[in-house]
Amino acid sequence: MIPQPRHVPSAFLAATSLVNAPVPSAAPDSAVQAPSNFIGFGFETAFINDYANDFTVNLIDSVAQRLGTTPTIRIGGTSGDRVLFDPSQDEVKVCIAGDCPIGSSATYILGPSYFDGFASFQDFDMTFQAPLGPTLNISNTLTYVSQAYNSVAKDRLAAIAIGNEPNLYPSQYDITYTVGQYVNDSKTVMGNVSNALGLDTSRIFEVLDFATGSPSFTLADAFEDKIDSSDNVKFAAWHYYQLETDYTTVAQQQTYLMNHTAITSLFGSFGSQIDYLQANDPDVQFVLSETGSGTESSIEIVAGFGAALWCIDFQLYSLTQGVSRVDATHRPAALHSYWVPDNSAGDTNPGPQVRGVWYALPFIADFIGNSPGKVAEVDLGSDVLTAYAMYNASTNHLSKVALINLNAWVNGGSSGVRGSKNVSIPISAGTFTYKVQRLVSAAGAQAMGFDYGGPTENITWAGEQWSYSINQGKGSLLAGVSTGETHRGTGGVVNIEVSDSEAVLVTFNGL
Repeated sequence: MIPQPRHVPSAFLAATSLVNAPVPSAAPDSAVQAPSNFIGFGFETAFINDYANDFTVNLIDSVAQRLGTTPTIRIGGTSGDRVLFDPSQDEVKVCIAGDCPIGSSATYILGPSYFDGFASFQDFDMTFQAPLGPTLNISNTLTYVSQAYNSVAKDRLAAIAIGNEPNLYPSQYDITYTVGQYVNDSKTVMGNVSNALGLDTSRIFEVLDFATGSPSFTLADAFEDKIDSSDNVKFAAWHYYQLETDYTTVAQQQTYLMNHTAITSLFGSFGSQIDYLQANDPDVQFVLSETGSGTESSIEIVAGFGAALWCIDFQLYSLTQGVSRVDATHRPAALHSYWVPDNSAGDTNPGPQVRGVWYALPFIADFIGNSPGKVAEVDLGSDVLTAYAMYNASTNHLSKVALINLNAWVNGGSSGVRGSKNVSIPISAGTFTYKVQRLVSAAGAQAMGFDYGGPTENITWAGEQWSYSINQGKGSLLAGVSTGETHRGTGGVVNIEVSDSEAVLVTFNGL
């Protein structure tokens, strides 16, 4: 039986406060063209086979169908610098050192069957990682890259990434590792890989994949040292995790995750990196190839509904700042994962399950749509209420507005009565229609979704829910739950009520 979501009783709704949203009627000069493949996915190198199932493909397809394009899957991570290959090994992988058997910082020996995992993703673009260091073993690197290259559809190869978080090598391995050494190692890999595979595409490599917050060296350091001297770099990548401390309370969730200033502050250093590329190497795209809500906090915070609202604000803000793609990162044992593909992590992170944070991705996909336009942030002067406007790429007229209420509310918690914001959007046109669709959970910011939390923690986006236990993640509309309400307007303003811990998409027609 398909579970029904709980509706919020009127007694839980507090008085609504009014907010004027200064949404321009035409695209401002600062608006950024939305890439059709902006939403990406990432799987830790050693665990691709855990994701090679219908459940994962169904979820990615849910996003792909909304965008009308092919998403990119990044295969990479810490384990990708440490993998070894044994052609005689029967097992998919054997963990021989480090945080075995489900950690990303372990060393794994791969057998030939490991590369069968790529087969499930032939319909998607893929980036895979060439092992780099900290001590380059070019023979091992070429072995892995050649096996991976032969396992992917050649017209779907988005890039070959060079290593993972090399700016952390000095601290992780207690060694001296300079930007000059990194650039030289990267050029060695790029040259040998190009020769071995006979690549005739000039821009096919992804570089950096740097961790945030390390002082070792920067994007500008690497490019000033001529990492792209052969014009074969396609992507410059960075990683982003919002929380790297153990937070457990709703107050901490509000301060450090569901908070626009917390997002923009952590994002801050990326602006100069993006500006540098646009000024000095504009053919290289800046991507966030590994991202997550957090690495240490409780599962209700990093994988719950509040994390979905964080993800929407984080990704849409990143889009407006010139980021070309954001990859939502996964590992079976990682609590922040958008879904858990199997039961390989055991009680550490039970699965297979869809988690609350997943719901951000179909919302973002519907905002971008299959005919993406230009996107601009609408400054509401608030840490907890944010807005983004989409403009038609041909006419520059307003087409959509996303509203995210980050005020953390938990049903039955200390948050009290559920409040809301009444957002007024100015519309100068005559007669038009607009559709209002809602991403909501009656349980609030720490709802985990049906698979983990049961029907009392159900979440819906435009009346649709995703669950492994119901239909392996295909998505299903719930009887009696609105898919969206269409209204007629006649100019002046449109008023949209957005409850605490809710996101709303407003789509305009006739402007």
